[in-house]
Amino acid sequence: MISAFMRPEGPTQDEADKLVKKRKYIRKWPIMIEGEREYRMIATVFRRSLPNRPCGLTIKAHVKKAPSGVPRSLPSCVLELAGRFRIRGIDYAVVHSCPSGPIVYGWHEHTWTNRYEDRVVLRATPRITDQSIAGVFAWGLKKWNIDLGEPVIKKKAKRHGSAA
Repeated sequence: MISAFMRPEGPTQDEADKLVKKRKYIRKWPIMIEGEREYRMIATVFRRSLPNRPCGLTIKAHVKKAPSGVPRSLPSCVLELAGRFRIRGIDYAVVHSCPSGPIVYGWHEHTWTNRYEDRVVLRATPRITDQSIAGVFAWGLKKWNIDLGEPVIKKKAKRHGSAA
C-alpha cells in the first residue's frame, strides 16, 4: 500500500539510507564544466561490490557565476538517484526552515524521507571549511561514503606444486 505522503515512484527512506551507507566510488575526479551561467562537476557513482556497473547514483556540484561587482554565489552538491530524486544534498542558506520542525542556519544537508522527500534539512556536519565548488564536492564524497578511484581487485594466488 502506498502512503499518501510518499511518491509512488520514489525511493523509500530506508532505500535511500542504504544507498548512502554502501561503499561506493567514482572513477576519477571530474573536470570542471563551464556553462554560460554556472560551473558544474558531475560524476557517475559505482558500488564497490559491483565494480564497473553504475548503481544509479550521480554526484553533482554546481555554482552560479556572479556578474562583476556582485558577491560570488556559494556552491551546492547533490547525490541524485535515477536523475530524478535528490536523496542527499548540501547547500547554504542564511535561514532554512524544515517541514519537520527545526530551523537551520548556514550550511545544511538535505536528507530523503518518505513524508517530506528531500525537504528535511540538518546542520551540515562535519563543518564545511573549503567553500569552493571542489571543496563542497569533496565534502559530499566523504559524507556520502564515496571513494575516489577504482577499487583494486585482488587476484587469488595460484597454488603451485600441489600433488595430483
